This record gives sequence, structure tokens and C-alpha cells, in this order.
Amino acid sequence: MVNLITFGVSGVLTVVVSLICIVLLVLTIVFGIIRAIKKKFKKTFIILLIVTILLGIIDFFTINNLIKNFNEIDISNDERINIKQEDGKIILSDNPVEQFFMSDDKKAGIICNDIMNRVETKDYETIKGVFSKDMINNVKNLDEGINELINISNEGITNVESQMNGSETHWNSGQHRKTYRFSCDITTNNAKYSIGFEYDYENPFNNERLGVNRMVILDENRSILVLVDNEGINKGY
Repeated sequence: MVNLITFGVSGVLTVVVSLICIVLLVLTIVFGIIRAIKKKFKKTFIILLIVTILLGIIDFFTINNLIKNFNEIDISNDERINIKQEDGKIILSDNPVEQFFMSDDKKAGIICNDIMNRVETKDYETIKGVFSKDMINNVKNLDEGINELINISNEGITNVESQMNGSETHWNSGQHRKTYRFSCDITTNNAKYSIGFEYDYENPFNNERLGVNRMVILDENRSILVLVDNEGINKGY
């Protein structure tokens, strides 16, 4: 497991290597132009070109490794995470670099973990907070969905497994609404359940749609126990 300090040091070194690559690229272009016009600095140009290509390849693999290392950080258990909304987007970390490098799977995992932590409180208002304001205002059977979550929690949750089921992005005038689809397979002392969510992660068109806009709870036979759906009522951005 990679810690944040190691990741931070790796990130700084990656930035340094990237800056060196940029400088070498500029120099290569400059000496390439000089060589083409004045027929000078042939050896210098060739050396710069080779070094730039090699360092560029190293930088490429370094960045990929940095992203891989970041995804191995156990962010979902970090007590500092406080999910909030800002400028039409869900904020999962106070560090924008952390959030930038998070994979969609990691983001969905953190959100799912937050939802289940709320469910285990068995507190109606705490659980209600995962749903979008738009859903709270428009979906009449939301109470039924929240009460079913409380009933499941009352059975004693023994295991939760989350998985990303895809994402959907709608673009408009350079901005986009991004929706995550993920599910939680839950085992209790009495039964097994699967809960599917559609969650607006970004929505600059309508901040009140940030959060869960659709939830379906299935029993172990895949029969629907509860469906609360704002998507069928309001597709607005």
C-alpha cells in the first residue's frame, strides 16, 4: 500500500521530469529550426532529439506508475474525507491533485462507502443526505426507500461489496453532467440485497441534482423491493 507522503514525493519528481522534457522539447525545436535554415548544430540537434524522446518515454511510464500508485492509496478509509458540493461538482478531497488522479472506480467506491456509513447510522436525516435536493423535492416514495435502507441496517450488515457499473456524460457548451452507476451487494444476518444507484457527480447545469437521483433495492432473488427514481421525472441538466 502506497502512503500519501510517498505519493507526494513521486509526484514532485514526476513534475520535475516533465518540466525537463518540456525544456528539451523546446530546445530540440529551436536547434531543429536553426539546422534547417543555417545547416548548423546537426550533432546537437540529433543528441537533443534522442534525449528528448528517451526522457519523454520515461516520463510517460512514470506518470502511468504515479496514477497506479495513487489508486492503491486507501482513500476510502481516510477520516479526512468529507464529501461536499462545490461549483456543480462533488468534492471528495480538499486536495485537488488527489481528486484529479482518482479513477472513476475509486470515486464511486468512496461515494458508496459514504452511503453505507450513513445507512449504518439508521438515522433518517443522515441517510436522506445522500439524495439530491431535486430528488427529495420530486420523488414521492423516497421515504419508502429510506425506510427500507434502515430496515436492512437493522438486520445487521455483515458485508458490503461495491462495484462500478458504468458512467454517463452529457456535454453542452463545453460543460458536462457526469453520472455514475454503481451498486452495493449487502449481506446481513438475515438475507442478501443488492442496491443500485445513479449518482450525479458533476452537474453545472443544475446543482440541485448532485447526489443520488435513482435507487433500486433488490432482494437475493433479484426482485425489486423498492424503486425511487427521479430520472423518470426530471431529466433536466
